[in-house]
Amino acid sequence: MPKSALKFRLSAISAQGLADTITRLPVLLALSGLAILHTATLMDLPQRAYTHDFSVFYASAIALRHGLNPYTVNLAPIGRRLGFYIGALLHSTDTPTALLFFIPFSLATPPVAHAIWIDLSAAALVLALLLLIQPKYSGLDTRLAFAIAALALLYAPITENFLFSQRQTLILLLLVLVMRALDRGYEAAAGMFLGLAVAYRVFPLLIAGYFIIRSQWRPLIFMCLGFAIVVAVTVAVLGIPLCASYPTGMRFAMTASWHDPTDVALHGFLLRLFSYTGLQTNSRLQVLQRITIASAQIVIVALAAWPTYQRRLRTGFDRRTYGLWVAAALVLSPLSWIHYMVLLLIPFVEIASSAQKHESSTRAIWAAIVSYVLIVPGRGLREVVVGPIWWAYGVKYLAEGSSVALLLGFLAAEWLATDKTDSMEADKLRELSPTFAPSNSCASQGVSIRASNGSDAVIEL
Repeated sequence: MPKSALKFRLSAISAQGLADTITRLPVLLALSGLAILHTATLMDLPQRAYTHDFSVFYASAIALRHGLNPYTVNLAPIGRRLGFYIGALLHSTDTPTALLFFIPFSLATPPVAHAIWIDLSAAALVLALLLLIQPKYSGLDTRLAFAIAALALLYAPITENFLFSQRQTLILLLLVLVMRALDRGYEAAAGMFLGLAVAYRVFPLLIAGYFIIRSQWRPLIFMCLGFAIVVAVTVAVLGIPLCASYPTGMRFAMTASWHDPTDVALHGFLLRLFSYTGLQTNSRLQVLQRITIASAQIVIVALAAWPTYQRRLRTGFDRRTYGLWVAAALVLSPLSWIHYMVLLLIPFVEIASSAQKHESSTRAIWAAIVSYVLIVPGRGLREVVVGPIWWAYGVKYLAEGSSVALLLGFLAAEWLATDKTDSMEADKLRELSPTFAPSNSCASQGVSIRASNGSDAVIEL
């Protein structure tokens, strides 16, 4: 049997075997039970109302209501008066729009505000998963859709999002709404949703690369329009001086946070790798760092741009390259914490849907699986958890697995968009190899192998 035929058989069997395993009723029930229990636990953490990141959000809103600038004022004294633990983040790093959005929550007591905030995040997550995974949207069969939903709820970045009272589920919802609007041809609505996401968190702006390369100008125009409307309202309420202070908050965040392995952005990851060399920081090393980081970022942009360009003439919405740009935005963002990786659910679901139809390469599938698994120990490897001694003696290097997980997620999306699929390989083998002939029912039944005596044997996938 040709090596290519054997490779196809093994990849098909392994991918389909994994799907069969997680959709068996006992496994599916166990996954669902774990997901429900885990989610219920995350929803019932009232003590998180007094620690970061919710404490920073709330203290920043209180500062705003008292006429202070949260980008420059020290939030620690405000936090102490409220009984908060602020931590090292003494200034707000949120966008002005995010600050404005949170002000109504500061009108309630911290426990009540936190409960409402978590409920809002949970509602956004549920709606996003429904729009992302529901069979009529994703193409997944019902059992596999339930399994993927359970795995999504158990995804470590989702846990991070709720433990730190973050808002990435809101961004996930907005980007999924962009997808569904594009699916239906509502380009104006898609642009407005993306503009809102950009005003709220900035880094989704990188997703505009998808539209630029495909020459889809209508979504870009409405993205700019939506962004302009939101920014105009924000400036009208908060004022120009405060909004102009936002870069100060970002510079503080990037200066204070790059050494933390939970910042999984390419920028921080490469800076930490340089620091591990033990070389003395000087002007030459700083120039080398900048050149290395810029070169790596250009490579990421090129890896996202090339398949988008190759597939630009395809009619309709291209989910594969859209998911690739979502992953690229996470990698290229100046700051990307582990909870940002919630957005990788977009390309991961597309990979699962394509794999079910044998339209995804094996390495794309396994890169997504390894990325999903690798982040689990990564999020637990923190200095405050293991202690400074273990941290100094090597745990900090293991913690870089979180950044590797993000890069693997990006590569999974890249390979989904560029690789020849299993079904394409099967067609090629049908033409080239008389000893290996996938049957017409290969996608759902098995692989037919024609023996020398003329009989057929079917291997169930």
